[in-house]
Amino acid sequence: MNTLQFFMSVCVALATVVLPARARSAPGDLYVAEPTGGGTIYRFTPARDRSTFLTGPSQPVELAFDRLGNLFLGNSGAGTIPQPSLIYKISPDASGGIFVTISSSSLLDMAFDGAGNLLVSTGSDIVKIASDGTQSTFASPVEGAAALALDRFGNLYVAINAPGANSIKKFTPDGSSSSAFVTFSGPGDSIAAMAFNVTGDLFVQRGDSILKITPDGNQSVFSTGDSYSALAFDRDGNLFAALNAFGPGDAAIVKFTPDGTKMTFASGPLLPSDLAFEPVTEKVRNISARGLVGTGDDVLIGGFIVGGSALANNAVVVRALGPSLSSAGVGHTLQDPLLELHDASGMLIATNDNWQDTRKDRITASGLAPSDTRESAIFATLPAGNYTAIVRGAGDSTGVAVVEVYSVSK
Repeated sequence: MNTLQFFMSVCVALATVVLPARARSAPGDLYVAEPTGGGTIYRFTPARDRSTFLTGPSQPVELAFDRLGNLFLGNSGAGTIPQPSLIYKISPDASGGIFVTISSSSLLDMAFDGAGNLLVSTGSDIVKIASDGTQSTFASPVEGAAALALDRFGNLYVAINAPGANSIKKFTPDGSSSSAFVTFSGPGDSIAAMAFNVTGDLFVQRGDSILKITPDGNQSVFSTGDSYSALAFDRDGNLFAALNAFGPGDAAIVKFTPDGTKMTFASGPLLPSDLAFEPVTEKVRNISARGLVGTGDDVLIGGFIVGGSALANNAVVVRALGPSLSSAGVGHTLQDPLLELHDASGMLIATNDNWQDTRKDRITASGLAPSDTRESAIFATLPAGNYTAIVRGAGDSTGVAVVEVYSVSK
């Protein structure tokens, strides 16, 4: 393809995308990509009402919402004449257009990390796209890279569909190191989709089974008998799975309750390639508590609740202040606070001693950086749920401290 042909193909792709006529205002709705028949994005309400949201993209294969409610649509360039892939961005006010062009004609999955970067799998690399459209390499080469999923700690899980045994690799948030999370014995079925639930279990569509894999790697069969093309959790912890439905009586989207009960959510004809829920963002604003931190069980505890969806789209900064309280006339302050963040099950999400040691850039950008380097702070993006912040003293030291939780925009 020459330069003129490429320019014309991009212009045609943009011109033929029909954006919705009115703004979206239905957090919690399910969006479904179907690449057949010229390409369509459907929207389903929780009551199962179906409408056409967008038409025109030739190969809409992937969907992803950022935490601000913008819908990103991956339009694969694969076809009779391979072309670069396009990613569209559609804002909550229904305006939108091409966000970036990916040089690869293969676009296999997309997912947002906690910092608002869009991660894209091309089958051989993981591309990171910043909010301003700047592209960089997150990890390369990653041969066989397909489905993506991020856990609550910001680690990226990548399904590897290789000629030999398939596996799932785990990458640190910055992509600097990786490890094998699960390796499936022997050659076999490819991994089509992955999704995390709110408790940190990874659900994997492999062959005709959905596997449930705990954070320590233990596997069990959640459902079997169908080859689903996409998985997504709603805000209530229900798992939605998509499969090809060629007739009006065929199930196209099924819903599994947390206990595994299966029901038909939508029927065909429908050939979905991906599912995504519009996020519900109800953020904690801020809380603050002051108390004496002792030793043993005599710690300072701050509990808080985050509303919204199962997506990790609620950004917070948690702080533990001690030394800086002296300037406000507080006596016997805790000189070296240690901060922990736990989820509802008691699992440790993050810990920090000196705030500059972890996510310094995000904490500084929030405007909530503590004034003393010995004080602690944690930046995290959280799904809906109950959380606990615990303040201790380094070396069993004691004193008065303050624990604070702030909602931040990003």
